Amino acid sequence: MSALLPAAFLCLLLAAALAVWRRLGERPAQAALAVGLGLAGASAALALWRGVLPRPMLGPLPLALTPLAAFFLLLVPLVSAPAALHATAYARHFAAGRRRLFWALLALFIAAMMLVVTAANVFAFLFGWELMTLFSAGLIALEGDSPARRHNLLLYLVMMHAGAGCVAGAFFLFAAGGGSLSFAAMAAAALTPGIRDAIFVLALVGFGAKAGLVPLHLWLPRAHPLAPSPVSALMSGVMLKTAVYGFTLVAFLLMGPGPAWWGYLTVAVAAATALLGVLFALGEHEIKRLLAYSSVENLGLIFIGLGAALVFRSAGAREWAALALIAALLHSLNHALGKGLLFLGAGAVGHSAGSMDLNQLGGLQRRLPLVGWAFLAGCGTLAGLPLLGGFVGEWLLLRAALAGPALGAGWRAFVLPMLSGLLGLVGGLAAACFVMLYGVAFLGRPRSEGAASASPPPGAMTMAMAALALACLVTGIFPGWILAPLARIATGVLGLQQPIPAVGAIAALLPWVGLGAVLLAGLLAWKPRRRLAPTWACGGTQLTPRMEYSATSFSKPLRSTFARVYQPDRQIRRTPASEPYFPTAVSYSSVRTTSFERKLYRPLAGLVLGAANRLRRLHTGDIQAYLLYLFLGLLALLLTLRGRP
Repeated sequence: MSALLPAAFLCLLLAAALAVWRRLGERPAQAALAVGLGLAGASAALALWRGVLPRPMLGPLPLALTPLAAFFLLLVPLVSAPAALHATAYARHFAAGRRRLFWALLALFIAAMMLVVTAANVFAFLFGWELMTLFSAGLIALEGDSPARRHNLLLYLVMMHAGAGCVAGAFFLFAAGGGSLSFAAMAAAALTPGIRDAIFVLALVGFGAKAGLVPLHLWLPRAHPLAPSPVSALMSGVMLKTAVYGFTLVAFLLMGPGPAWWGYLTVAVAAATALLGVLFALGEHEIKRLLAYSSVENLGLIFIGLGAALVFRSAGAREWAALALIAALLHSLNHALGKGLLFLGAGAVGHSAGSMDLNQLGGLQRRLPLVGWAFLAGCGTLAGLPLLGGFVGEWLLLRAALAGPALGAGWRAFVLPMLSGLLGLVGGLAAACFVMLYGVAFLGRPRSEGAASASPPPGAMTMAMAALALACLVTGIFPGWILAPLARIATGVLGLQQPIPAVGAIAALLPWVGLGAVLLAGLLAWKPRRRLAPTWACGGTQLTPRMEYSATSFSKPLRSTFARVYQPDRQIRRTPASEPYFPTAVSYSSVRTTSFERKLYRPLAGLVLGAANRLRRLHTGDIQAYLLYLFLGLLALLLTLRGRP
């Protein structure tokens, strides 16, 4: 069993090598990739459901398949296999050379994500962490070379490397206290309270940058839409979860119980992330940017669960901490499946209709029925609707938040229950967001020639979406199959000696509730007779696409309600300007930039560029000036070290 995981890595490396071999076609590389994903999935499944936990090696890189690592490892093949199937059709628009490079980078990107969640020491973790960023950036660069793409790609790399610096700093502080780079030794390290606090803050910032927590989310809606759709599915569905794994590893496994403010800080940042993420998603009309902001929202929900678990653990309420941790892990799984499905759906829509702009779509359900039904399953999952996986995770998260009185009397008993109102608001806004997404894209009448003439996508795209839609349905109707191993993970992470009674009851009850819900849904959907009637056209002769709600008009009431959040730059131009009441033409434009970009990042970038320009004055090109700088620096060093042994 210990050979399964190294064999999976070797198959992925072989797939990358076969992909760039010009004499071979794509089939050998795709076959090696499929075998590697199958071996990885088998290794993770054995670890989760049978408790087989090998400690294999991959050359000089030590691997450790803990129960927590096995869960996040399972996410990789669950999303990567459908994404790779989708890519067999998507990658056809690349030239032959770029197509070979695409498959090589895809295999290496998947291997890097697997290495992050199975690394046994800091070196292997950071090695995989950096490779994951670089390979994903290479896949983004394959889609084009415009100035805007280069700018956004540079922003992505800067944010990721800044976050990696914080992660490395947290691990090196651990190593300074424990004297080893092994995670097993770091967990036993004796650290002072100040060092522990510094490690936690660095971990929250570093992993928060990768997860897209506010205000470190700026890169996410810029990078994810630029990537090929299968890669966007992997970045949002799996890569963001490596940040969840890393934070859980540091905050729960490597450090013991900490002060309550760790949890409250995490909850505060995560709550702002969830609310702002869904608000920004509502303001978008491009599918992939909307889905990227939705990922910001869902990572906020996941970190709310992690923060609540930290709060409960600090107060000694470990059973409730376990429930909050289970909710976070389960929502990680559901988000991986649902968001992977929707990004693949965006690729299928773009392939068939030629656009991902909601205002240019409409009426796709009639022309793309299978894509539409699968897309609807993904929307329902991320909106938290019953019968789909997202409902169970969000319900457990709400149940954990309502357990605030377990923290004792006083203000602590009210902080977490107050989150229930925010969770309700975020859930309602998310439902509105996905109603807009599905309704504007798939219902109504086509708003463009591309939507009117859309033809079904290749079978590989449809099959990939169907597989993920089925997974969303299974996890929603029968969540017990995953709740049991998640309960074991939570009890192990938190050091509980007995199983969690509440989770056991939920695991036993929900399959029956789900089966009853399926029967009820079947009865409601059964219609023996159907009567068709023309739609009322408001007194007109016929309906036109101009009478429909667009994405912009659908979200306008909510954008007006939360105008203080959006703060758009609106401009109205009248031609000629001297005729304000009787112009010949009126144009309206609204540009929305987030307040974080306008008030935080742009001033910070201005300060950095200003300092760089001032430093440029020292670059006179005079060799004598450079020698003077060296002499003064050496003199200052000698004076500083004077008298020391």
